[in-house]
Amino acid sequence: MSDDVNQTEGSLSEQKDDIIQAHVDLEQLYKILGAPRNASAAELRRCYLERSKICHPDKPPFHPLSTSAFQRLGFAFDILKSPSARRTYDRASKPRTSQLPEKTTFLGGEHTFRSAVEAILHEFMTGDFVIVRRWLESLHAQYPHLVSEEVVINVERSFIRIRELVLTTRTYALLIYIELGRIHRVQKRLMGLGYFDVVGRARLTIHLVRVTLAVPMRVDRALKQREEKAWRAKCAGLQARGITPTGSMARAGILNERVSKVLEFIVGAAGKDEGADEAWSTKMGSGVS
Repeated sequence: MSDDVNQTEGSLSEQKDDIIQAHVDLEQLYKILGAPRNASAAELRRCYLERSKICHPDKPPFHPLSTSAFQRLGFAFDILKSPSARRTYDRASKPRTSQLPEKTTFLGGEHTFRSAVEAILHEFMTGDFVIVRRWLESLHAQYPHLVSEEVVINVERSFIRIRELVLTTRTYALLIYIELGRIHRVQKRLMGLGYFDVVGRARLTIHLVRVTLAVPMRVDRALKQREEKAWRAKCAGLQARGITPTGSMARAGILNERVSKVLEFIVGAAGKDEGADEAWSTKMGSGVS
């Protein structure tokens, strides 16, 4: 009996390892789900549920990469379960020629994980971000000394910079996806409210704005902390050789100090997320790739 149990556990462990290791290297969303490109919505959901049962970090056996694999699985399903997002993905991922290298960039025809996140970010920037912009402009009209025109412009530019970061590396894409997930959860709650729930809609709209503004603030903080850590390491290395460090730390981040302080004031507690902070700390600490 014990031999049968051990054999079953070993089989599950091997199956989980195979799927998770594959997720680390896969870029195509259909392959991450293990579904064909012509899969129906029901088939996509079934594939997602089957793999999520295996990849879920809380499901034994333990695997160090299960959290990352589960996030990528969720990302793939979020894209493909939406008809409009799936159409965008399918158009972008269709090869432009019959002869392409085995692994190409988005410009070469394959819609990678990074460009998929960029597509979501672009959709948000041309959609619900309008609410954020209007709210900032309203604050600018009421409190011009607090929310200046510079703040409004810098917030919009920061999202453009974030979009560039997403296209730079997979790590940034995953981390920004986590941030967009926080926004998406508020959006779902907002859409679930009744039309005549004016107070509830107003409250959640303000929360949506704060969670959105937390994104550039948190990205800015992570980039500055990473640069500061690199600078301290460099100084320590020079001092170990008996050399006095000269110069100063390079400017990092995507916000200037004034804009950063204004956003911290507006965002408040909405900028705190222990799970997301841990992900940023882990990924940025291990280097961006």
